Amino acid sequence: MFVTSHPARRLVPILLTLALALAACGGGGGDAAPDDAGTSGSTNQVGIDGFAFMPAEIDVAAGTTVTWTNQEAAEHSIRDEGDLFAESEALAEGESFSFTYDTPGAYPYVCGIHPYMKGTVTVS
Repeated sequence: MFVTSHPARRLVPILLTLALALAACGGGGGDAAPDDAGTSGSTNQVGIDGFAFMPAEIDVAAGTTVTWTNQEAAEHSIRDEGDLFAESEALAEGESFSFTYDTPGAYPYVCGIHPYMKGTVTVS
């Protein structure tokens, strides 16, 4: 008896290859994660993970609200190194703190609980 392969079975490897290629290109759409590569960028989101701010340095325009979100079990706080804002409350995992930067300049900050954790917001 002669057995032939069903045409749909030949499509499965092709479709799988296309799906993997699209996923590798980031073809997923609009739900992009915040830029947390650890370098300057135009993001206004800062993650806290691995006892570090990610990214540690960000550039924003005047009037931008920056939001820090704790992504780990240890509590953290945000403390401005100058007198720009009072230290945030301790942030548990999943909690956030936001501040709007209105004046151009460089604004260093630290974790009030772990002062070796440092970052800078540069406002233009």
